[in-house]
Amino acid sequence: MKTIQLTPAELELIQVKRQQEELAAQEAAVQNQLAIEKEIARVKLQVEGYIKQEAQQVKAAGEFALQIPSSKLHIDTRELAANASYKGEVVDTIKYQEQVAYLTIGEYKVSVKEHIVYSKFSYRGSSRGYKMYVSGQGIDYKTNNRGYKNTQKVVELIQDTIEEVKAKEAHANKQKNAVATAITELTQQFPDATIKQERGYKTNYYASHSNRYQEYDKLVVTLNNGIVIEYRVYESGELSRLNITFPQHETMELISVLNNLEFSSVTVA
Repeated sequence: MKTIQLTPAELELIQVKRQQEELAAQEAAVQNQLAIEKEIARVKLQVEGYIKQEAQQVKAAGEFALQIPSSKLHIDTRELAANASYKGEVVDTIKYQEQVAYLTIGEYKVSVKEHIVYSKFSYRGSSRGYKMYVSGQGIDYKTNNRGYKNTQKVVELIQDTIEEVKAKEAHANKQKNAVATAITELTQQFPDATIKQERGYKTNYYASHSNRYQEYDKLVVTLNNGIVIEYRVYESGELSRLNITFPQHETMELISVLNNLEFSSVTVA
């Protein structure tokens, strides 16, 4: 086997090539390390922004609480972690504590959120401070999504809602008692009848869309002879007859049956 002899110049060229490759590898390692450090710095800065924003939110909630003596300030905390990744691998984990403050007024919760306004010319929003959002029994979706800066309005909203809830509960109790009384009276009047309680629906075309369909309590009395009488029950206990259905399906047959009925003190002109 023939051995190839390299000249000194060729050997020197190989040596230079190896040195260049080593330098390139070192440079790549340095650049990778710089990129990793840059990514870690970016995530740390992001976490610092979170912490700063949360501190502002807690401060705003505290200021609102001072203006509402009947409120109680709460601060929920939880441990979180943000990962710094480079080329699909996690290179560092930054742990931090999240804080979210809110108020309670009785059974109602008052969330405190930053109010961001977005311009149609920019996707970046601008802060308009913090607002309060109320949730709890009697607070509907629309009201829950309405922000308040005035603490007095929040207090009034909750007080008015409590009164509305009490009024609805009182109405529901009266209605329940009225239905029970009506069933008792109808049972006495028609002892052999079957009485069922159902929900009736009435369309109010003058009301808003959300209140257009109104429900009411309905009692369906089925007599032994097949006649069905439907009543609406009012809160006052008054009964309003809605409908009477006779078992006969043929009109002439029904007229014949009615014609054979006798009524006292009836004078035909």
